[in-house]
Amino acid sequence: MKNFIHFRFLTLTILLFVLNSCGTYDYIASGFSSEEEAVEEISRAEDELKSDLQDYVDSGGDVSESELEESETIDEESQLVISDEELPPVPTKEYDSTLIVEDEEEKVVETTDDVKPDFKESNAPKIDFERTRLNLSDKIQFRIATLAFRSGSSVVDGKALRKIKKIVEMAKSRNAKVKIVGHASTRTRDMPNSEHKLVNFVISDKRAQSVAKAFINYNFPKENLITEAVSDSKPLFKENMPAGTQANQRTEIFLIY
Repeated sequence: MKNFIHFRFLTLTILLFVLNSCGTYDYIASGFSSEEEAVEEISRAEDELKSDLQDYVDSGGDVSESELEESETIDEESQLVISDEELPPVPTKEYDSTLIVEDEEEKVVETTDDVKPDFKESNAPKIDFERTRLNLSDKIQFRIATLAFRSGSSVVDGKALRKIKKIVEMAKSRNAKVKIVGHASTRTRDMPNSEHKLVNFVISDKRAQSVAKAFINYNFPKENLITEAVSDSKPLFKENMPAGTQANQRTEIFLIY
């Protein structure tokens, strides 16, 4: 619209400039019968151009409706072409990826809503603490000393008595029980089998009883003493040499608490 108005204004201006710049009208007057008629015709054309220019300026550059519609149509077509050129391509991939992500999120939400905890109080294991009892085998038991004996003897010597005295004090301070296990060597296997078993059992029992009497003499409670005889069933060493035989002739002392 504005381009059209400017174009018309520019045309009128150029025509006035051409008419005013002409120093002579000989080339125009040749078409008329006399110079006066030619001058009058040129003056009349000049006045008409000036009048049209003044009317255009006074009207504010208004144009006819037909010209206005035509100029608007031209402007719309030009804008349409420009807008088509400036539009970016449609990002179909970006929209597709967004839709996929949304679908996945919806699926995740649905699965989490369906999950329900299986735990119930009825499924929890019940523990009856009142039925739990501590038996003798469940208590702490460890060997604290080993007392050596001479072959065929159950006499407790002075070295063994000093050990027993210390053990009594320790057991009393911890309110522990004392288990005494008597052992024997296998030297008597040259005897008949029945006699051999009997002799070794008797000697292992005598050794355990002798140590128990020493505990009682040191004022250790009798009810906290346990004696056991195992004969030669649990040797510590092989008896190929006399040192192994002597080491198996022993009594072991355990604390239980």
